[in-house]
Amino acid sequence: MLFPIVLLSLVLSMGVAGYMIVEKWKFLDALFMTVISLTTVGYGETNPLTTKGRLFTMFLLISGMGVLAYGIGTVTAFFVEGHLSDLLRGRQMQKRIQRLRGHIILCGYEGEGHYVLDELVKTKTPHVVIAKNLARLKELFPSEALYIEGDSTKEHVLALGNIEHAKCLISAMPTDHENLLVVLSARGMVPGIRIICCVYDRENLHKFQRVGANATVMGTFIGGLRMASEAIRPTVVSFLDQMLRQLDKTIRIEEVIVPEENCPWAGKALREIAFPERTGLVIIAIKSARTMRYVYNPRGDYVVEGGDVMIVIGETSQTLEMKRMLGYDIPRDGEEESEEKTPAAPGERA
Repeated sequence: MLFPIVLLSLVLSMGVAGYMIVEKWKFLDALFMTVISLTTVGYGETNPLTTKGRLFTMFLLISGMGVLAYGIGTVTAFFVEGHLSDLLRGRQMQKRIQRLRGHIILCGYEGEGHYVLDELVKTKTPHVVIAKNLARLKELFPSEALYIEGDSTKEHVLALGNIEHAKCLISAMPTDHENLLVVLSARGMVPGIRIICCVYDRENLHKFQRVGANATVMGTFIGGLRMASEAIRPTVVSFLDQMLRQLDKTIRIEEVIVPEENCPWAGKALREIAFPERTGLVIIAIKSARTMRYVYNPRGDYVVEGGDVMIVIGETSQTLEMKRMLGYDIPRDGEEESEEKTPAAPGERA
């Protein structure tokens, strides 16, 4: 889009300068003559032309008409083919990304990344996808995903994903080499961010740990465990499969951090909170902020403290409602995002 505008400007400048030099005309007369000549309006000569002026006019028409036609065609295509709407949509999306707090950045959405993205969408977890080619992503998730087209190994691209305020980065690139570069870039930019990445060669595990990955996942290792579980505990595997693949509602095991400040539940027992009645969730365990140990199937007299991590099972909508009760800033379905920057959720980096 910029190139044809530059060409048009050069032709226009050449015409104005030519008439001012050859015919000694004033700027406005030279500009007027250039425009009516290039647009073939046919108003006639602004002032009588000398022989040199007529020769220059012929040269301007021959050289400038092609450039003018090319420029007009490119500008027309820009509007007709939707490039302008894509540009405006991209700017609006970038504003939404910069307002995110405590979100997840996914680098690569094919292979393992496809299943990661599917889970993020189903659980309504704030996220940004970074990939070089987004054509397939727009087909699979036309409206749910926020995305950036670019190389996720580059720091300036990660910065567009608002990595400074992200709580986690998942690297699902197709090779260990690319995943290592993503980890190095992300860790250098934000030392405190949690980084999870795919590993394809077992010998590279120690390299990922050395450069700063918090967790690594090997598809072959997970696949082997899954096959063993199918043989040893098939009912449990079937239960988890149905929970993950249920279409009419999304049921998940989630973790929720109890805010350390201004929390209405802090210092109260679960019985006093009436947790099951108010949330509809089942508490599997609580990781105590004081002892850093897990309390499995906590009793009603367990006193909730700020910083506790509650591990619950239930519908995603129930978990989101629980977070709202605790003070998390989570918009409901259909609500517009505030134009102001959304404050960080309790327990997350601002």
